[in-house]
Amino acid sequence: MLMSPPSTTQILNRLLVLHMRSLPMYLSYAPPYELARHVQAKAVLDQIVEDQKRTVDRLGTLILDSGGTIDYGEFPMSFTSLHDLSLSYLLKLLVERQQKQVVVCEKLAEQLSMAPYAQAAAREVVGEAKGHLENLREVQASLN
Repeated sequence: MLMSPPSTTQILNRLLVLHMRSLPMYLSYAPPYELARHVQAKAVLDQIVEDQKRTVDRLGTLILDSGGTIDYGEFPMSFTSLHDLSLSYLLKLLVERQQKQVVVCEKLAEQLSMAPYAQAAAREVVGEAKGHLENLREVQASLN
């Protein structure tokens, strides 16, 4: 059976969930103790969370304006076990997850070729995700 390609709303919802339920977003609700002691790491994560909240709002507006319904998703259960990790290990996880997020966002942006306005927004999301990756790598390097 041939499956139809995902709709613009489905792709935008996937992007929205990637940001709404990201590891930095989770850590903003349940910050590890060690994070408070590292000013640079906390500042970078705070900025990522602020950017991701703005992205969620922007994507949500696009979804609603096109008559779609927003799906906020859920945090992965695996996040609940990350509270006692060292900051260096947590940053390693953040970098790995952010690398994957960049790749997924790029693929989703490509799928929006039939919706130029949505694709432009998705490409902005990709650029932002790459910037976040660079910032996380800088913090990670500062710990070594």
